[in-house]
Amino acid sequence: MRWTVATILGFLASAPAAAARPELIVDIDFNDEVIIRPQPITEAEVEKLVRDLHASGVQTLLVRMGYLGYFPYRTALSYPVGFDAQHARQHPFRRDLDAQKLEQFIASRQKDNARYRKVIETFNPPEVFVRAGHQLGMKVVFWLDIFDDGYSGHRSKFIDEHPQCQWTARDGKTRFQGLISYAWPESRALRVAQAKELLELGADGIHCSTSAHCRHLPNVRQDDAFGYETPVADEFRRQHGVDIRTAASIDKEAWHTIKGQFMNRLYRELAAVCHARKKELWVGLQLGTYTHLAADPYFGVNVVARYRNLWHELVDERIADALIVGDYEICSNSTTAYWTAKTPSPPAGVDLFAWAAGYYGPYCQGKTRLYLFGEWLPGSTQALETQLTKWTQRVVANKFDGIDLHEAMNFEKTPRGMELLRRTRDRLDGQQVAPLRP
Repeated sequence: MRWTVATILGFLASAPAAAARPELIVDIDFNDEVIIRPQPITEAEVEKLVRDLHASGVQTLLVRMGYLGYFPYRTALSYPVGFDAQHARQHPFRRDLDAQKLEQFIASRQKDNARYRKVIETFNPPEVFVRAGHQLGMKVVFWLDIFDDGYSGHRSKFIDEHPQCQWTARDGKTRFQGLISYAWPESRALRVAQAKELLELGADGIHCSTSAHCRHLPNVRQDDAFGYETPVADEFRRQHGVDIRTAASIDKEAWHTIKGQFMNRLYRELAAVCHARKKELWVGLQLGTYTHLAADPYFGVNVVARYRNLWHELVDERIADALIVGDYEICSNSTTAYWTAKTPSPPAGVDLFAWAAGYYGPYCQGKTRLYLFGEWLPGSTQALETQLTKWTQRVVANKFDGIDLHEAMNFEKTPRGMELLRRTRDRLDGQQVAPLRP
């Protein structure tokens, strides 16, 4: 064969592409970064954190830009970070909470949030993360808490101004405090405005997380108690000719689907904003047919709200550039009561990671990336090494595109944490990693 330039280029074009190295993502809960420090975190400390993560092999930073209803950056969309002691007393974070413990919580959070407010007055956190990350060639994606807009003593400006824009009970009055419903155009407009602000600061993308601290708060004890907001009721009546607020019985599957359709409206609107700027949209996806908003307790079976996961549309329409599967769920233990309320309920002991890879992988291949959510990490060096080894094995064995490790604070506080993160990068790259020495 005569090796011409054209022949060589043709051969290279037809050769199989090298497998992409799994993406190592570490999410940074900036709220925790502030709270773990006795003094206000500085711009220099943020820059050092980014450098340390980069040196440990992290490619992408996923930075939280929500704080229990506040937006922790300079914006008119949110109140400045503060704390409402009277609100905390009226809405304690736990049932039958001892008065002394409540006052201790109030005193602690007043100090924490005063320190937080000073941080934002000193520098604008997202600007620093973008600048520091981009200088090192890292991707910086900002994480929106789409279901995390209220907690004891924490107030959302949007909810104060639009109280109807929360998930609502059949009576039209009782609301799931802090849980925004995206059936309302005003709610979707809020997230679009927030995304635009963060993208203008240089973000490489926006991620929608299902994390929801308001699910820890006391709540009603009723399955599917919420989801009767006016736009949902109007849409159900339009599609099915039935008033869900007054009918003796309704087609629940149709109802859950309509709520899922409204969620996809949110994602479409966010995708339009991101993709117009050549940026990415990531979506946190719970496993299974529905997103379960179980409450009181968070990982229990009191599923007071849910909607159908219409994830095929997110892939088919190229809405989601990436899905983080098992988002804010405990997929490493399928025997917990939480999974018994899932539809379909997985058999006890099933490997949920292998299930997720088989269920989502073939459909998403070549269209939407699949990342694992790395759950909550332990605090001791050996336990963290063991857990990270397991996560690496799950990513590699099931051919996920990467993993979101939750969270940076674990690697800062745990002795040798950044070293363990580097070892994780090496394992993901297929390298042999020697046993950890004491």
